[in-house]
Amino acid sequence: MATPLSTTQRLASRVIMARRWVVIGMLLALHAALMAEPGGQMQRAWLLVHFGLFLLWQPFIAADRELEIFSVAMLLAITATTLYFLAGWMIVTWLLILIGILGGRVFTVRGTSAWQNRFYLVAFGYVLAVLLLRAVPALVLGEDGVPGSLETFIEFGLPVVLAPLFAMPAESGSVESNPVFDFFYAVLVFQLGVVVVLGSIALMRYTDDAYFTSVALTVLGFGGALFVLAVLWNPMRGFGGLRTYFSGYLLSVGMPFELWMRRTAELAEGESDAGQFVEQALREVASFAWIRGAQWRSPDGSGQVGDSGDYATKFVYHELEVVFHTEISLSPALFLHMRLLAQVIGEFYEGKRREAALRRNAYLQAVHETGARLTHDVKNLLQSLYALTSMAQQLPGEGTGGLMQRQLPQLAQRLRTTLDKLRAPEVATRELTAPARAWWRDLEKRVADPAIGLEARIEADIDVPPALFDSFVENGIDNARQKMREGAALELRIEFTCTAQKVELAVCDSGAPVDAATVRRLFREPIERGTRLGIGLYQAARLAAHAGYRVELVDNRPGHVRIALVRDEAASGEG
Repeated sequence: MATPLSTTQRLASRVIMARRWVVIGMLLALHAALMAEPGGQMQRAWLLVHFGLFLLWQPFIAADRELEIFSVAMLLAITATTLYFLAGWMIVTWLLILIGILGGRVFTVRGTSAWQNRFYLVAFGYVLAVLLLRAVPALVLGEDGVPGSLETFIEFGLPVVLAPLFAMPAESGSVESNPVFDFFYAVLVFQLGVVVVLGSIALMRYTDDAYFTSVALTVLGFGGALFVLAVLWNPMRGFGGLRTYFSGYLLSVGMPFELWMRRTAELAEGESDAGQFVEQALREVASFAWIRGAQWRSPDGSGQVGDSGDYATKFVYHELEVVFHTEISLSPALFLHMRLLAQVIGEFYEGKRREAALRRNAYLQAVHETGARLTHDVKNLLQSLYALTSMAQQLPGEGTGGLMQRQLPQLAQRLRTTLDKLRAPEVATRELTAPARAWWRDLEKRVADPAIGLEARIEADIDVPPALFDSFVENGIDNARQKMREGAALELRIEFTCTAQKVELAVCDSGAPVDAATVRRLFREPIERGTRLGIGLYQAARLAAHAGYRVELVDNRPGHVRIALVRDEAASGEG
């Protein structure tokens, strides 16, 4: 349910909706006051009406806001004093202030159409004309100094300028309910009006007291100066213009900002420790004359540079908290610049912390990969020992010794290689190689299971990495045995082809094909299967890539699954 509006709110709403008529009435009352007898009762009465309408229109306080008693008392006191001690210079001063206020509205109003800006532009032009043609001549020349024809034009012709205001729409209620006023533009327009008025009066000394000639010369000279300034501010070609230097000054605000930024970038490149970087960067900031010191606090620690000051300003970016101690209270411009400095330091600091985190992660990843390789080697060794002990139990007593003599040297060599990796996990050692025929003969001796078929075609007795080949074969045999333990009856075959153009070692089984989802991840990441880690083929693929080989799923049909370790002619040439 909507809350009923109070009498003040209803009145404020009506004033907002009728703001155009308030402005027109304010200007007409001003015109009537200027046309009345100077210092007379009618002039005071019309000025009182004008001030009342101005208070309804003024952009400083919203129309629906209640005024305090002190504010109302001050407004009444200023109005009463002005009307009582009414003088020509007071009217000129008030017109200059009104021009400044209208100028502040002309350059800042953003309405639904261009007519809203034109509304205030016409009002601005009227007040300026009244100032230069009526108020200032009456003050400088007196009432008799204004020509009769001009007096008639001002009295009857000048109000015609206000006629378009009756047709132009003013601000909508939504815009005017939140008054927009730019103090900078208002002061600038006020100063321009003062310069035109005082310049015209000063130029009368050189024009034999011809006021209107002086006004024309002043306006033309001032317009020419503004045109030259506009050209220099944003030239068509050549240098960047005065706005470039002005913008640079606003950015620096008296600080060696560019030098500090360059020095900070150099510190960021040369210093890897985040805490040291923050301390050195804040020392550079503390070198400014108006900064006494700075403090910072972060997860890496805290510290202080310089001394504490009377004024402290705190900024927080990411996990870095910076407090600047200054000798003076920061102005809005200096506050923005200090916030920018703190943000730059905070971004560099966060980058340093991320670099350190990446270094730690890289180190941990290297340790993880080293442990994974060693775990893989130890698993293969245990599998070999398990196969050896299982076969030894099935052989007669006289055959056990021969089996041990064939397998133990190979196991001892692999244990020695694993221990070497464990002693120096970060040293990239070159893998040992052996002739292809020798490695195949050793494999035939170690694989004594009649269920595993062995087939070789060796045309070139080139060197191959035994550790990689053994790891690949044992992974293939282990995967096949896992399928057998799950109830599948399959045949296992190991094929080895070694020519001058190609080296291929393949493990084939007659089991079920690998599903499509697993094929996409095969050799690229560990694949969990039941209770197994699933890292064997992934680790074999990484070792193969390090040795110049690649692992491929050559065939994936029902009853014929073939995984091969391949090095083609191009890889052989590189090796």
